Amino acid sequence: MKPVIKKGESNTEQECSSETPGKKFICKLCGKEFSRSTHLACHMRIHTGEAPFICELCGRGFRRAEWLKMHNTIHTGQKRKSVKSFSCDQCGKKFTGSTALQSHLFKHRGERPFACAYCDKTFFSQTNLNRHHTDSHSGKQFCCPMCGIGFSRRSTLQKHMRIHTGERPFSCPDCGKTFPYKYSLDMHCKRHSAKS
Repeated sequence: MKPVIKKGESNTEQECSSETPGKKFICKLCGKEFSRSTHLACHMRIHTGEAPFICELCGRGFRRAEWLKMHNTIHTGQKRKSVKSFSCDQCGKKFTGSTALQSHLFKHRGERPFACAYCDKTFFSQTNLNRHHTDSHSGKQFCCPMCGIGFSRRSTLQKHMRIHTGERPFSCPDCGKTFPYKYSLDMHCKRHSAKS
């Protein structure tokens, strides 16, 4: 019997119940494994940024049908307080969704699976990649006086200027080594904690 597709669902979402026994479907970009091809297809939207579920009221797109359903509560006034039911097994930090937890776990592992198509930068989450695209590869009203590269945010230009000035405002509390960016310091500190 063929399953019925509900309004707002795609074939991909509906097919998530079909499983191929004994087969593993592996993401070629990050290596994550799935038992169902449709789960891999849903996962690939993380890398592609595809958001096929569109809100009819505001036009915002979502990767999953259930996220659109949750979003719609904003318009209906039925929004409920988010419950942080996803917790990190390494540090105990809690998150409202599995995607946020996954981005957090990438930080623990030092993985940056979201690559910019325009430059060689990589990121922990799609959100950070999207912010980078906005800051570095779209409307650029703040230009670097040293090299001419443009940025859409003043704060991003200020961070960029550290390349030219040599400023390193973040220092390691364990060894005193300094870094121009907070994420560089965070990655360095993880190495200290891994050794102990």
